[in-house]
Amino acid sequence: RRERDLTGWMSLSRKPEVTWYGWDGDHLTTVQTDTTRIQTVYQPGSFAPLIRIETDNGEREKAQRRSLAEKLQQEGSEDGHGVVFPAELVRLLDRLEEEIRADRVSSESRAWLAQCGLTVEQLEKQVEPEYTPARKVHLYHCDHRGLPLALISEDGNTVWSAEYDEWGNLLNEENPHHVYQSYRLPGQ
Repeated sequence: RRERDLTGWMSLSRKPEVTWYGWDGDHLTTVQTDTTRIQTVYQPGSFAPLIRIETDNGEREKAQRRSLAEKLQQEGSEDGHGVVFPAELVRLLDRLEEEIRADRVSSESRAWLAQCGLTVEQLEKQVEPEYTPARKVHLYHCDHRGLPLALISEDGNTVWSAEYDEWGNLLNEENPHHVYQSYRLPGQ
């Protein structure tokens, strides 16, 4: 809605909503707004949705972390301006970080660290912890055509359900939790 102020300028009465859509071929896989991201996993080789994963954007931001190489480059100089590592060193540090996270540091990496006068334990303390964002996972219950009939939460409760006529027109919808569910007939 637009409104005019005292000087005659038009302005929006509220902030516009922006929605981003992500596609994988003909499959709508992601719907993202300012507050949430909803991702959908489909049954292989079909348009029938299987799983719906909803993540708040605040949770996604908490999951952002620096790699070991980024952290050492940013904090690596005494004057606080950071340093730039050669690409080969960044690759070695990335591989080392993967090994540390998997708790399987190779003898080659241990030897390289020893040449640098470092231990695995020293670098383990530098690795930023991984944060797994809180997500709401729902399972789709679909009819033989792939038309979603219900969304089932992780604890087995129905959080959304709908009834349709034979042409896929919505007859009745129960949505007590105000869950965003836009899928109707497969492939649309």
